[in-house]
Amino acid sequence: MRVTGLASGMNIDEIVENMMKAQSIPLNKIKQQKTLLEWQRDSYREMNTLLLDFRSQLTNMKLSSFYRTRSVASTNEDIVSATVASGAGQSSYTISKISSLAVAESRMTNSGISKQSSNKVDTTKSLFSIQDAFAKEITWKQGSVESKSIVTKEGGRTISLGLADGVQITDLENMTVEVNGIKYTVIDGETPKSGEVMVNKDTGELTFGDTIAANSTVKVNYVTDKKVENKTITKDTTQIQLKGALVPEQIKLSFKDGNGTSIELSDKPILDNSKIGQIIDKDGNKFGEINYETGVITFNSEFSKYFPAETENSKEKPKLELTITSQQNYFSFGLTTHTSKGKIDEKFLIQGSESLNSVMSKVNNSKLGVTMFYDSYSDKVTMTRKETGVYNNSENGKEIEFTDGDFLTQVLGFQNVTPENSENYIEAKNATFTINGLETSRQSNTFSMNGVTFTLKKTTDEPVTINVNNDNDALYENIKSFVDKYNELVEKIEKKLSEPKYKDYLPLTDDEKEELSETQQEKWENMAKSGILRNDSILSGLITQMRTAIYSAVNQDDLDSAMKSLSAIGITTTADFTTAKLEINESKLKAAIEKDPNSIELLFNGTGATDGQKGVIQRLYDKVNATMDQLKERAGNSYSVNNQFTIGRQLDDLDDRIERFEDRLADLETRYYSQFTAMEQAIQKANSQAAYLAQFFQ
Repeated sequence: MRVTGLASGMNIDEIVENMMKAQSIPLNKIKQQKTLLEWQRDSYREMNTLLLDFRSQLTNMKLSSFYRTRSVASTNEDIVSATVASGAGQSSYTISKISSLAVAESRMTNSGISKQSSNKVDTTKSLFSIQDAFAKEITWKQGSVESKSIVTKEGGRTISLGLADGVQITDLENMTVEVNGIKYTVIDGETPKSGEVMVNKDTGELTFGDTIAANSTVKVNYVTDKKVENKTITKDTTQIQLKGALVPEQIKLSFKDGNGTSIELSDKPILDNSKIGQIIDKDGNKFGEINYETGVITFNSEFSKYFPAETENSKEKPKLELTITSQQNYFSFGLTTHTSKGKIDEKFLIQGSESLNSVMSKVNNSKLGVTMFYDSYSDKVTMTRKETGVYNNSENGKEIEFTDGDFLTQVLGFQNVTPENSENYIEAKNATFTINGLETSRQSNTFSMNGVTFTLKKTTDEPVTINVNNDNDALYENIKSFVDKYNELVEKIEKKLSEPKYKDYLPLTDDEKEELSETQQEKWENMAKSGILRNDSILSGLITQMRTAIYSAVNQDDLDSAMKSLSAIGITTTADFTTAKLEINESKLKAAIEKDPNSIELLFNGTGATDGQKGVIQRLYDKVNATMDQLKERAGNSYSVNNQFTIGRQLDDLDDRIERFEDRLADLETRYYSQFTAMEQAIQKANSQAAYLAQFFQ
């Protein structure tokens, strides 16, 4: 903080500021030099990005598939169609006979699943609520179906499911454990081996035979003998929701009243087999009703007398903490399929509150690879494997097997669906056919052979021929795309090399920016940036090298002597001698491709020890790669630090010079102010003396 000019009346700050501007001129020039280097660095990196994109194109052109373009034709697309991959050999295939097509195993129930055709099952409602609509009775189990997904914080062999007190795991046969998608075999009371997990039914602790790594995802589906839930209610609470399909006379509620006395309630069906029960205490007092199907408990006013007394200072309404123990109706079933990935086993735990749609969705979304759906018109269910062909090679082997539970076999009626019931059972088959005299078989109607993908559509004794030939039009388009990409690169580089340089436009200083609007600053900066790479030696050298690479003859023994350069096949420079762009003589290039596509590949992609033996693409790749290294050495990339490239080191040097210069300016400014302060003090002293002397002449 400075207060100046009190004695002299001079604007010392303005005087010092103007003096410092003069002294700062060399500093501004250094900052302008730094800005120019930063612009040059960014322009080099922009060019390097263009070259990286072009090098990717060259990398693709180094692949044989770029030149060995193929077309495929079938003499009868209605029977056999085919597609071909680039690089496949020219060939001919004759499929003389297709004895059978590959078929997926499919099953359909023999009869309707509903008890009455006029009252078919509603696939959207809970199974427990519509159980009487099925023709066959559902066999229920009692317990609570649970599912947990645990992410391990650290590695180890044990994981706890965190069971509530008094809760046990049951139905171990249908419990599933997966670690990162890999299934473990569940065992009870033994030391687990690799791939096994031992379950402590009382504590819910899982002990694995393998060490489970940190951050692993462990998914567990299991059943407990009961469910314990904690619910909070107030006087305003009229209903709470539990899981549906509850088991009557297995509901227990407990809480403590305002005096801390434990109160226990239970349920009792209003009538035998009723879906509604009453919540009562040991004395028969009714506290509400429970719907066993939906799991909704509705309370009456009997609860109000047990709430703690409400005080004036209380911010919250009185509440009760309920502990609710219940059981749910559920069932389980298992499925096994044989697929291209091997034998797959799945177990399903189905809660009574789930619908038939939910059951089918679980099956369809599992790893079994089957599709299951219900047709309301016929009242039947079908199950079809997604893959065609035979994968279960055992005698009388089935591709879909029902392993546990009777819901699929009895309730949905798949039990008696056998190969003998041809209307309801479609047996899996492989495709069998004869190709080029060889009788063979495939599990799918679509298969690949030597780069050709065949699709069988009908059985036939009529021969069908598949011919694989060169696709000259595709090769022409590939070469044309290369020329377009090359011309695009050349145009951008040449634009930078010939960009005009405006020497009178230097980077703006901070003071100059304050005097201009944003639009004026932008225009000035564009003029100052223009020509930043004009006649640059690296880029102009690349243009020269690419010209040489393109026009030099390619010396390959197997190359047609009349096709040793790009100009010989119709690719030349444009009439404008100032540019290195290329143009294509379409008819000449297509004629060369038609004549000898192998020579075309050698001309572009030939390899060798010397530059003269290398094809055009190999040469260009080498030149572009070397130039990118040069640009990186000079300008680095976004991951480089300044001491790793030339311009960066120059920028560091300028930063040091700027810092030293600013320190000198700060010292100079301090000296100026010290001198003016001394002047002010002298003037003040003179003024005091003059005033003192003046009093003697009054």
